[in-house]
Amino acid sequence: MIDDIACRWAAAIDRGLDSDEEAMLAAWLAEDGRHRGALLRATAALSLLDRARALSGLSGDEEVPRGDRRHWRRWGGGAMAAALVAGLSLGFWPDRAERIDTRIGEIRRMPLADGSVALVNSGTTLRVAFTPAERHIDVSKGEAWFQVAHNPKRPFVVASGSYRVQAVGTAFDVRREGEAARVVVTKGAVKIWSVDSVEPPRRVSAGEWAVLHPGRMAVRAMEPQASDQQLAWREGRIVLDDMTLGQAVAEFNRYNNDKLEVAPQLAGRRVVGWFRIYDVDGFAAASAAMVDGRVERNQVPGKGDVTRIIPQ
Repeated sequence: MIDDIACRWAAAIDRGLDSDEEAMLAAWLAEDGRHRGALLRATAALSLLDRARALSGLSGDEEVPRGDRRHWRRWGGGAMAAALVAGLSLGFWPDRAERIDTRIGEIRRMPLADGSVALVNSGTTLRVAFTPAERHIDVSKGEAWFQVAHNPKRPFVVASGSYRVQAVGTAFDVRREGEAARVVVTKGAVKIWSVDSVEPPRRVSAGEWAVLHPGRMAVRAMEPQASDQQLAWREGRIVLDDMTLGQAVAEFNRYNNDKLEVAPQLAGRRVVGWFRIYDVDGFAAASAAMVDGRVERNQVPGKGDVTRIIPQ
């Protein structure tokens, strides 16, 4: 795992790091004494591939931009761009689909091969397929937030059903729910279109969000509190801003194997507050008080521990 991440950082260094990525790399190197050695091994392996390419009669310097050569000298990695071209066949830059699954309750940060980062929410399935021409990710279920490394020559496209979301120097969140999806843009802009429609792409910018249903798309401005609510999971929180109790229970059930249930007559009542995603008991007690209900706990065959919010 460490070596895989090191290879991704080596690729990112070649592409060029922005200030945020440099800070992230410095933090990763400081986490564990093994990380620096793994990065050195990754850059050395790519350098060896570059020398093999040179022996084949191709000159790496012919394809190396001047700024990138300065960047390589800074990191001591050698001519990485040519090495990456050679390294495709050895798997340093994956050209086949890689599947990422998170368990219920698991939130995983995934550095990608191009220097981008995916923060993958609980119960999510992604398929990542990077090629020299395109960076493609399919969200078949769940949710992920992407901080995209800038590379206009290799578009970064996320698929959700028939819709495609292409980054334009961007950070954005995609949440898939059945055939519907929601896209929240936190930085820059994206282009969204449907492969089943002749309609031109819609541009969605930071501070906006798009709701995608088969055959129709709606783009709306987003209030700051709505953004906080929808993306609070990145900090391990659930923010309830005038949400129905039924919706709140569904959110908690995304993160916990011990399930919550709510009596139908209370499901439409409104609740507010913020909670840690695993604080089922705290949420149940607080929300029951808000809707004049009470909490009942039972062992249910086939379901395990079930916490119910029911009328007094």
